[in-house]
Amino acid sequence: MARKIAGSKPPKRPRIADQSAAGRIAAGVDPATKAANILQLRRARGQVDGIERMIEDDRYYAEIITQITAARASLQVVAKTLLQEHLKACTRAAVNNGAVAADAMYQELVELVAKMSK
Repeated sequence: MARKIAGSKPPKRPRIADQSAAGRIAAGVDPATKAANILQLRRARGQVDGIERMIEDDRYYAEIITQITAARASLQVVAKTLLQEHLKACTRAAVNNGAVAADAMYQELVELVAKMSK
């Protein structure tokens, strides 16, 4: 079992794409879209940090709930953008790889949409 050394940072976790059983990665990602997603995620992180401070400061519940709603909306913007890009990639791959691949991609997309709608 690894021990944490005082003042040291925990080791970075491997990127999820690198750990995929199928080795799938987001190839051909538009740099502008990627930058916009990162900016949106930083905004959401700031909102979550603000929510934590609001709770620590015993702020009015309605204000906290409003900020939680804003943070969720920020994450949904990223999820929607990623889903759009994934749909494009799946469509291209389905056209190039035939019906069996298309069926598998369709099922994956249905599951993603179901997760997003929870």
